[in-house]
Amino acid sequence: MNLVATLWRLQSLDQEIDDKTKRARQVDDALAGDPVVAIARAAFDEEQKRLAALRAALHDRELEAKGLASKIKELNDRLYSGRVSNPKELDGLDKDLQMHKRQLGALDDKLLELMDAVDQAEARINDKTNALEQVEGKRASDLDRLAREREALAARLAQLRADRAQTRAALDQETLRTYDKLRETKAGRAAAQLRRDACGACGVSVPTGLANRVHTGDEMVLCPSCGRILAA
Repeated sequence: MNLVATLWRLQSLDQEIDDKTKRARQVDDALAGDPVVAIARAAFDEEQKRLAALRAALHDRELEAKGLASKIKELNDRLYSGRVSNPKELDGLDKDLQMHKRQLGALDDKLLELMDAVDQAEARINDKTNALEQVEGKRASDLDRLAREREALAARLAQLRADRAQTRAALDQETLRTYDKLRETKAGRAAAQLRRDACGACGVSVPTGLANRVHTGDEMVLCPSCGRILAA
């Protein structure tokens, strides 16, 4: 393999290593957590908290209603037992009774509102549960796929790095210094292929003499415009 072909192979290996390394990082990030699942879980947890608060409020109001009902029964018993004969006391008992009945009536309305709110919250919980189960099911499938992809990427990267080391070993240090410097300054793309005697990176036409030298492949020829190594 001539010099230019070796450099182009090194460029291809480095580019694939860059791509596979970037993808491996993306896979690692995806394996670490899924924002869709996190959002669905947060929505489910929030709805559960809301339902728990509504149930607690309903329980408190039910206890309050039970207390009022007990108080009303007690007042009724006293009022109609015949044991109280003082008109003023009877009037006071009646006023207390009516007040507690009004309170119980208002509380009954509140209880109905709370029961309706609990029913709606339970329906939302069912929706959130279904949504969470769906995304978690997909997540489980994605985890299996991502784990297999990560394993394949690791194997491919190991092979690419071995091939890269072997390819670099075939090049002299001065050539490697030039190549590495260009990789650093040209966004990872040190070499470009000729396309109809024009640089495949910048598109500028290459003089015929330089193009012929590139096609020979025995020396490193740089694009006169962008400075990249030209390959046939």
